[in-house]
Amino acid sequence: MKAKVVRDNGILKIDINGKLYNPLSFKSFRPNEKNVSEFYDAGIRLFSVLTSGITSALGVPYSLYGESWVGENEYDFSKIDDQMDMFIKNAPDGFFAPMIQLDTREWYLKLHPEVPNSFTHLSQIAYDETWRKAAADYMKKAILHIEEKYGDKVYGYFLLCGTTTEWFSEKDFEASHTIKEKGFKKWTNDENAKLPDLERLNLKGDVFLTPDEKDVYIARKFHSETIADLILYFTGEVQSVLNHNKLLGLYYGYLFELGGERLFNCGTLGYEKVFLSPDIDMISSPSSYPYRKIADPSAFMLTKETLDAHNKLYFLEFDHITHVAPDEIKEGYDENNKNGIITKIPGALSKCKSEAESLNLMYRDFVLCTANQTALWWFDMFDGWFRSEGMMNAISEMIEINKTLCNIKTEQNAEVAVFAEGSSMYRVRKSSNLATVCLSDIRRTLASMGAPYNLYSICDLNLEEIDKYKVYIFVNQYDITDENKRIIEEKLKKAGKSILWIYAPDYAGNGNLNAKNISKITGINVDFSDTSNGKLVFKNETFDYPLSAPYFYINDETANALSYFENKKVSAGYKVIDGFKSFYVATPNLPPKLLRDILKLSDVHIYSCEDLVYTYVNSYVTGVYNASGKDCEINLAQDGKYKDLIEDKIYQCKNGKLKLPEKDINAFLLVREEK
Repeated sequence: MKAKVVRDNGILKIDINGKLYNPLSFKSFRPNEKNVSEFYDAGIRLFSVLTSGITSALGVPYSLYGESWVGENEYDFSKIDDQMDMFIKNAPDGFFAPMIQLDTREWYLKLHPEVPNSFTHLSQIAYDETWRKAAADYMKKAILHIEEKYGDKVYGYFLLCGTTTEWFSEKDFEASHTIKEKGFKKWTNDENAKLPDLERLNLKGDVFLTPDEKDVYIARKFHSETIADLILYFTGEVQSVLNHNKLLGLYYGYLFELGGERLFNCGTLGYEKVFLSPDIDMISSPSSYPYRKIADPSAFMLTKETLDAHNKLYFLEFDHITHVAPDEIKEGYDENNKNGIITKIPGALSKCKSEAESLNLMYRDFVLCTANQTALWWFDMFDGWFRSEGMMNAISEMIEINKTLCNIKTEQNAEVAVFAEGSSMYRVRKSSNLATVCLSDIRRTLASMGAPYNLYSICDLNLEEIDKYKVYIFVNQYDITDENKRIIEEKLKKAGKSILWIYAPDYAGNGNLNAKNISKITGINVDFSDTSNGKLVFKNETFDYPLSAPYFYINDETANALSYFENKKVSAGYKVIDGFKSFYVATPNLPPKLLRDILKLSDVHIYSCEDLVYTYVNSYVTGVYNASGKDCEINLAQDGKYKDLIEDKIYQCKNGKLKLPEKDINAFLLVREEK
């Protein structure tokens, strides 16, 4: 059996032996006959099968089926067989993606006390050849066993490793280790190279590393690239067995999500080489955790468009704690003798309070994925998270809507491209909260600006599809390569596009801190200050994006001011330079209202002017999630009747205005009815 990712009607799908499957899927840590059959009966045909029995971050096993890597060159694949047989019995026409966990087991750590635990200290064991080979041998033997016995039912595999199976090096905090030191010497090709200690890695100070902290920059880059290179080692080993006949995926690359010190500690900044690897077909992440309240927008954790542009599936995992989700996990618990373990499931404060709230979040994320043409799976984490008639009916409805839309040719029609990157963050001091403000927090601003946008990484700048946008937002380009400067000049500036530069573009270019670099790249004179300019003031409202120095402001009489600081210095402005518009904002984030004004100056269509009315749009559907608590109005380019596919109701657009009522389920998926 052969599976591959193909594009059909503009949407990536999974081709299994020539038949196309829409990428909607199911996953659970506690799969059983009941929840597998529930999702199968709802219409799901793709299932993930987590095969590991190691202890999770919650202190309970990932799988109750038991462990299959049981000793040195010892395997018990009956544990995988038992689970696969259960899935196939209850989803007979389904296809499956076993998830193989590569982490050190308890027995391995006892036999090899010289190595760290890969689940918590991944960067410190990454260069240990004995573990790499042992894990790769287990992985390949498990896959060969599965292929021999279930190959005609398996469409792909996911590789799991590191903290929470997401390739995090969560608990080593970038610290060195004997194994890691040897890897560093190899990576630098310098036998005398030495990693800085934790005290130096954690030095506090201004936002950016100083030129004399080059050793910290190099160590930080090495830390993340170690994880990326480890992933590529294992994926290469897998393809020596699979030969690209099945799909291969993993959880990884959460650039927008981690914020603060975690972005650096987890080692995810080297994601680009993984995303672009020909050995990888699928990347997954949960729906963003800071954006899970009923009034929030949905948000991606990573540069989703990078994956789509390179024909790789992105699976958004819906694992919100629904109103029926259990509050605790009971493992081996006997009510009579009180044996076993009861573990509280974290996140109780974010648990949905009612079925209406659960359904709103489910439809909101579904609308996000539909408009952005991404894959989606529902994660019934510890069983029962979707066990209500209303939620299962909703999943069935979403599957049917997806079937209808997949037959219609659809394209992304956003007029705004947003560029982020990991590489510039190597120049940022770990103690700074810049990563939180410029990457995690800015997603709310983007969701509230009222126009669709596509999220790219800086490596995509030279793609042909980049030419189609009107506005290009660079959110964290603090160290811009000469090649990217050339592309920006040739593809964007000379083409008369609009560019929005945020905070400190190229300020840390080549590690040298210079505000003149900002002036040069933006064409707007920008000055530097050691003291704060105060909060940003826009239309008599103040907005705070607190950071330590450096502080910037516009000092250019030829620029058009858009906003000010409390000290009256210009915080945002623009100039028209040889036909293109250059916008600059001196803070690492900006108010949605200011961003909307910038888009209007660039003739971008604004679908909503309300911060709490979120729109998700492509060439065929207009998705809306109304979190305002009142009736709302959106702006459409064409008048006429629009059908909401979620509630099968008709709404009329007149003079470019379409009114939507506030109701129990405030997600809409609108399509224009032909006359």
